[in-house]
Amino acid sequence: MTSELLKPDLKADPVARQTKKAAQLLVASARHSYDPMVDIDWDAPLVEGKWFLAEKRCSLYGTELWDSLGAEQRMLLSREELAASVAVGVWTEHVLLHLVSRYVYKRDVSTPQVQFALTEVADEVRHMIMFAKLVEKIGAEIYPTPPKTLRSGLLLKTFAPVPALWALILLTEEFFDRFQREQSNDETIQPVVRAVARIHVVEEARHISFARTELERFVPTLSKARLGALRRLLAGIVAGMRKDRYNPLMYQRAGLDPKTAIAAARANPNNIENAKYGGQRIAAYYRQIGLIGGPTEKVWREAGWLS
Repeated sequence: MTSELLKPDLKADPVARQTKKAAQLLVASARHSYDPMVDIDWDAPLVEGKWFLAEKRCSLYGTELWDSLGAEQRMLLSREELAASVAVGVWTEHVLLHLVSRYVYKRDVSTPQVQFALTEVADEVRHMIMFAKLVEKIGAEIYPTPPKTLRSGLLLKTFAPVPALWALILLTEEFFDRFQREQSNDETIQPVVRAVARIHVVEEARHISFARTELERFVPTLSKARLGALRRLLAGIVAGMRKDRYNPLMYQRAGLDPKTAIAAARANPNNIENAKYGGQRIAAYYRQIGLIGGPTEKVWREAGWLS
């Protein structure tokens, strides 16, 4: 990430900054966008002995249960954990593209902001297809979205205040971006997984940059009540991500007893470090602009996203 993303000039005219940033991102999108169907070699065979998810990022890594598994079952679990996380990514992208479409609906399509938002929608559609192709390529099955999550998503994409969408985009994309940057440079991971991560990192960096300019424009305008509501919404999502991290189906598909595996994963100190690693950058930024504070700070801390 650039220093501009990490240390925004909050004193600058936020609307002018956003307009300039959107224009720059449109140029970057034209120069550095990908078609996963063309730019990834889906016919290349998987490499024997390569991980699907980095070993240290597997939920059971470091536990006695992990130590009891053979190499083949560990590799299988890494595949299923990747497939489960990709399913969450598809659901998230789907919700976000609906929210971005709502942002566009009443705005002037000739402005750089709206044109970049439309570009972002196109990116997200390609990413959803890319993720589905990845699951198929690694030999896994698609993970169904739980009914409760489907209902929550329907409410979120339909009724969430449009300004809040950028906070949601930034929260999810910053978190997963940390791990995907690591994946893209990890030679112990399957080449096709690294290729998908590289494309996603490049294109999501633009979404992250634009979301930051949007947040810096509207957060200072929020009343105390609206700021509190947005803080609670974000804290609720963080708590939900913590709770839903361990999908019982991924353990079952890896040949493990789900209850035993989930208990081991929840008690695994390594997963606290993983959460802290993923949330470190976004938590620091949200504190800086006021989206973490008051009672919600406890939620972020309990989820492991704050030191």
